[in-house]
Amino acid sequence: MKKLAILAVMTLSACAGAKGPAVPAQSGKNLASARNAFATCLPNAPQGGQNAVVGSYVAGVLLGGILVGPIIVASNERNIRYSGEAGGVDRCLRRLGYQRRVLTKQEVATINSSSPATRARLLDHFVAGGTLENFSAPKEA
Repeated sequence: MKKLAILAVMTLSACAGAKGPAVPAQSGKNLASARNAFATCLPNAPQGGQNAVVGSYVAGVLLGGILVGPIIVASNERNIRYSGEAGGVDRCLRRLGYQRRVLTKQEVATINSSSPATRARLLDHFVAGGTLENFSAPKEA
């Protein structure tokens, strides 16, 4: 029973990797450079997801047994794969000098309610490390 509890905690912690909407941030960079870096790193996603799933199955067998462990992992495989894919891209972006900047609910709401021009300026600002509090948008007509 103790092994099952440990496995459940590990499985839930794998789900916690899904952090929500984010932008790659690096001082002095803009949205175009972040998009290019993301496109460069995107091929790392499938391998990161596969590695996370395989590792979870191995840990599941070791901690939960040959029957229970894989069943628990299989029921959560989609979340584990997603988290692994995001982690693979994040590791590549870190090698390029970027950090994952998770957007707040208010920042997402502001992006969604902005005009396309303001949205682009706001995303440029977030990529460069800015916050909603220190963003000054020009008045829109």
